[in-house]
Amino acid sequence: MIKTISKSKARSRKMKLRVFLRWTFYSVLLLLFYLWETNPLFVRFSPLLIIPLATAVAMYEGELAAGVFGVVCGLMIDMASGTILGFSSLWLLVLCPLISLLARFYIRISFVSHLALNFAASFIMACLDVLFKHWVWEESGTSITFVNTVLPAYLGAVIGAVPVYFLVRLISMKLRPAETRRPEESSLTAEDAADKVRE
Repeated sequence: MIKTISKSKARSRKMKLRVFLRWTFYSVLLLLFYLWETNPLFVRFSPLLIIPLATAVAMYEGELAAGVFGVVCGLMIDMASGTILGFSSLWLLVLCPLISLLARFYIRISFVSHLALNFAASFIMACLDVLFKHWVWEESGTSITFVNTVLPAYLGAVIGAVPVYFLVRLISMKLRPAETRRPEESSLTAEDAADKVRE
């Protein structure tokens, strides 16, 4: 009995450590993408890699965690672009839990599904960006801003989904206990699971 309790405590501590490390790595990626956005390396604009990060994390995490992370990602985007604080957070607060629910119940977690969901999220946010942040205030110069700034940044978010998805997938697979993984993430086959039950 004592051995069982100590084993469960050790497992619980290990799980907590994995959760802590997982979110630490997600946060480090977010910080790096924020720094890249505020200090572009090559050109005057930088790809909004924070969007594919938010959508990828939403696919692998629960709805509440996805929503909270989406809000933080949105705040980072707003701070980096110097716009109204909370504008991007509002849309990511809606999109990230929705993506999490879709990944849980309706779609298979894969690179292709992430590309599609990230493209949809980027497209929606680009349209809202143009409508509320540029067209309302600039009207005549909206097309110039769209071509020079908005389009390259959001295209970067779509293209950047490729490495970002695999980074998030790697973090999730390495730092999530096998028993809490979703069926798509688990590397165990049905035979392996049956063998474990027999043991």
